[in-house]
Amino acid sequence: MTTQELLEEDMAGGEHGEIAVILSSYLFAHIHPHKLGRIFDGQTVFVVGGKPARRQPDVAFVKLERMPARIEGEIPFAPDLAVEIVSLNDISTEIDRKTLQYQQAGVSLIWVVRPVLKFVEVYHSADVKPLLLGLNDELDGEDVIPGFKLKISTLFE
Repeated sequence: MTTQELLEEDMAGGEHGEIAVILSSYLFAHIHPHKLGRIFDGQTVFVVGGKPARRQPDVAFVKLERMPARIEGEIPFAPDLAVEIVSLNDISTEIDRKTLQYQQAGVSLIWVVRPVLKFVEVYHSADVKPLLLGLNDELDGEDVIPGFKLKISTLFE
């Protein structure tokens, strides 16, 4: 396989990208006017420790009080919220490994979006088992993004 084929194999599909944009849009619409922090897309590298030491969540949020005025290059710490959107080419054990690594790095809230099954797993830094949210349930920003709520069904419309 060529390098280009390897890169293309790892690329996310349209559904993945659309869910990331929908979620990011709703988060931004809540976070920005309340000046709660900064939201980042899947191109942003966070240093989370462990191996590999760098991760790129599909969507991430960092509270304002943790953000330096300016960051060039990778962000040298873990986010407060990490979102992983599972693509068809994702391996389940890799998603589990990412989630555990986020937990070990102290990420307060982790959302694993599963488009095929149309549910979201919600993890906290110490959770062994996730809270499963279906179409009729609501994502809650809890104390990480106070006041943020979004119906799960909105992600899959």
